[in-house]
Amino acid sequence: MSHLAASAAHTDTVLIVDDTPANLGVVVDSLEARGIRVLVALDGIEALERAAFSQPDLILLDVKMPGIDGFETCRRLKRDERTRDIAVIFMTSLTGNEDRVEGFSAGGVDYVTKPLRVDETLARVGVHLELRAMHKQLLAQNRQLLAEVAVRKETEAALSQARDDLERRVASRTEELARANANLQAQIDERRRADARLHASEARFRAIVETSPVPLCITSMPAGRILYTNEPLRALFGMDEGMSANMTYFYADPGEREHLIQYLRTEGSLRNVEVQFRRPDGTQFWAMATARVATYDDSLAIYVGLNDITGRKQMEQELVESREQQRELSAYMEAIREEERKRIAMEIHDELGQLLTALKMDVSLLKMRLTQDPEAMKKTDDMRELVEGTIWMVRNVASHLRPAALNFGIVSALEWLVDEFNRRNAIPCELHIVGGEPALSDAHATAVFRIVQASLTNVTRHADATRVDVTLISTAEKLELHVRDDGRGFDQQVVRRDYSYGLLGMNERARLIGGSLSIGSAPGAGTTVSIHIPLDGGPRT
Repeated sequence: MSHLAASAAHTDTVLIVDDTPANLGVVVDSLEARGIRVLVALDGIEALERAAFSQPDLILLDVKMPGIDGFETCRRLKRDERTRDIAVIFMTSLTGNEDRVEGFSAGGVDYVTKPLRVDETLARVGVHLELRAMHKQLLAQNRQLLAEVAVRKETEAALSQARDDLERRVASRTEELARANANLQAQIDERRRADARLHASEARFRAIVETSPVPLCITSMPAGRILYTNEPLRALFGMDEGMSANMTYFYADPGEREHLIQYLRTEGSLRNVEVQFRRPDGTQFWAMATARVATYDDSLAIYVGLNDITGRKQMEQELVESREQQRELSAYMEAIREEERKRIAMEIHDELGQLLTALKMDVSLLKMRLTQDPEAMKKTDDMRELVEGTIWMVRNVASHLRPAALNFGIVSALEWLVDEFNRRNAIPCELHIVGGEPALSDAHATAVFRIVQASLTNVTRHADATRVDVTLISTAEKLELHVRDDGRGFDQQVVRRDYSYGLLGMNERARLIGGSLSIGSAPGAGTTVSIHIPLDGGPRT
């Protein structure tokens, strides 16, 4: 096979070292046209570096170059372990025999004269590339043969070792069989004695189970066929002693039994699981079940113990209903309080505000009529300032009872609240609105406003923050509101343990309007209060 055909599977690389590579353009083009990758170096130092890095298959080396000449470059290539095996063909205009001998002595394999004849150069390059490929192939075959010889020696050694081990194992096995026969006979005798003890133990177990006050039974796994019941369990279910039934029938929710069976398959046992059962007459009751998987007559079975907790469940249900009624009463009282605040705020703003405004006008009129009495005019100025202060105080009280901005939507109320916060505190607070004005009822808007108001109050009192952000995000499906500060944060476990009534009140307000409240905080990491409320309609714009 020719070298050019062999190179189909491998791209040969030729490094040309010449200080005027432009003179070799025809040779370079011819090599590249035959699929050979060509690298170029301009002097001996660059040739040494590129040969060590690129590992070409052949080097065309000019003899006369600036710096070190071609002969010295070739000697250094042959001294380097990385480039020793790369074939070198010298290119020169020198034709003397001494030059040829020096080139071959330096390690060159061939010699072409300048100006280069393209056909001759390509032929010599092809021959040496093919010799290079054959040399590589021969080295690979030698390595493969050495590896095969080593493997064969290892295999022969392993076979010899295996034969010796087999002989030892046969001798050892023979001794073991003799000992096993003696042990087997001893085990048979012990098994007979164990069977006798087992029968006695079963009799004791049955007596204990029958006299136990705890309802106990054994069912097959997974079918649930009853294998054994004691008297308390039969009394609990209202079954006769001879009654044979499938345990799956007694579960109020058959799917719950499948869930318990799957858990037993994985864990092997369960403890204190509340399960609802029903009796053959249709009445239902609750029991605390403890079970484990074992064997019964050499088959998998479930050993179950029950504890009737129907009375406790009824008390828990009554407690839940009482708590729900308490929450409804709390919501009702909160609505009444908000309505009363609204009424009082309107009365203060409308009635008292109008009276004070009229008083202010009367004081101004009085001042106009007392122009000849400076002392009386000063007194009227003081009265006017007092009336204006009282008007401001009335407006402030009315706003804190119920901000008038709430009448225009939650966005306006939040803008008023943020402005009030910035006016009263040195902590900058920014409001971000995404999605426009949400469609909220007055009760929902009031609850959201009070939660944000309580959050900002907590920031003022406890956070030691330098910045607060209030973000309202409204879509057609939901409303989200986040109050974030960069303060010192707090340990939520400690707060839950100490019952923070402020946080409990915020959470209860969110729950009463069908939303959820979450708090993210950690010491030194700030605090984020988030409200999520599902919406039926889209936001107003």
